[in-house]
Amino acid sequence: MSINAFLVVVWTDSPPSPDGLEDVARSRGGQVLAAGAVHEVSELDARRAPAGLVIARFGDAENARSWFAATRDLHDGVALMLGGATAPVWWPPEREPDRPEWSRQAEFPTDRLGQFVSVWVGEVTDLGEMLDYSVHYRWTVEEGGGVVLSPGSSPSMEVLRGEPAPLAMGLMAWPPDGQALRAWYESATYRPYRDQRHRVSRTTNVRVLALAAT
Repeated sequence: MSINAFLVVVWTDSPPSPDGLEDVARSRGGQVLAAGAVHEVSELDARRAPAGLVIARFGDAENARSWFAATRDLHDGVALMLGGATAPVWWPPEREPDRPEWSRQAEFPTDRLGQFVSVWVGEVTDLGEMLDYSVHYRWTVEEGGGVVLSPGSSPSMEVLRGEPAPLAMGLMAWPPDGQALRAWYESATYRPYRDQRHRVSRTTNVRVLALAAT
């Protein structure tokens, strides 16, 4: 099973430290991707921004839960376990020739794991439209230089700690310099999907640098 099968995402109330988190994750076959202060807030419509984010990924749910149980005193805030994106994303048929080979295998290039955008979905006015968005926007992320680590569908989400929890949470990764992320967000390719999301939901979007980039 892919190491990206399950992710633990913590929106912390105080800035977290990676100390003590990484060794425990490795002992459970996992990896801590980020543990630090929020780097940027791009939207703030669903809830206040957290002080920091902790993000770890695992190959199975029990190891993810075990890691959280062993490290929960090292961070605070709302903690969620998300189902990871382990299958190829949908691309428009006419754009299939442009799909990178790694996308067909649902493998994530390490150079795209330099920073992470966590999207807290706090309100949805049209569930069908939001589910449509969660399936169909992801190809634009891959084309733009990023990857979607978790699509954000609520059935795959488990609350490990804290209330209130979001209705859903998405998680993307991008190269560390931020240029690809900014270009994608303003691109003509993503704009129709961004408008669709804004019509039917309220979100808070925050960004944290990967451990390797801090």
